[in-house]
Amino acid sequence: MDKDELLERYEALGQEDDFAAAKPLFVRALRENPDADTYRQYGYLLFAHGRIEIRKALGQYERAIALDPDAEKIQHMWISAKAALFESEEAIALYRERVAKAPGDLRELRLLLSAYLAAGEFGAAREIIEAGLKLAPADGALIEARGEVRAHAGDPAGALADWRLALQLEPENLGPVYSSAFLLEREGRLAEAAASWQYIVDYCDERDWDLTAAWPRQELLRVRQRIAES
Repeated sequence: MDKDELLERYEALGQEDDFAAAKPLFVRALRENPDADTYRQYGYLLFAHGRIEIRKALGQYERAIALDPDAEKIQHMWISAKAALFESEEAIALYRERVAKAPGDLRELRLLLSAYLAAGEFGAAREIIEAGLKLAPADGALIEARGEVRAHAGDPAGALADWRLALQLEPENLGPVYSSAFLLEREGRLAEAAASWQYIVDYCDERDWDLTAAWPRQELLRVRQRIAES
């Protein structure tokens, strides 16, 4: 079969052997004649493969949740996978029902918040954050999420302030520092963005997390290069 037939089969049947056979044919075709249609088809092959793999990941997360229903991190990962498949409404409905059954449960509020954020429903997310902070004013995850909502609303100062506070409350969570680095660069505050990446690199180096530090180190060098060029 040629690459087009393999792509059609893979789209219809999702068999890994068809993907494995089609991929090198597309790579060769692009090397020989890199036209727009071949790029489009190869992109779709990779997209279809990714979608199938995410569906498999969902199955693994669901098995993990069944074995450990109290593990919050797994459920956040499940929510992210559902969003990647454009199935956020299912996650939102699930956690909205759970919050209704346990309205004062901070864990359930955080999970519903995660589902709203993954779906880009920032208004609903803001309401959940406000409700959660009434229960736990110093919850780092809620404050970090409030920073995300503020950043989306065009309030970089408020977002950065929230992320600084979230880091103070939970120093082991570098999520707010990553978010700050991205936002500062978008705002053109390159020196501050570099400082955020440096903070992450130093944190990792202190713990001998060489692999974890690899990508932040690349980002630090990239931002420093932008500063030098400017």
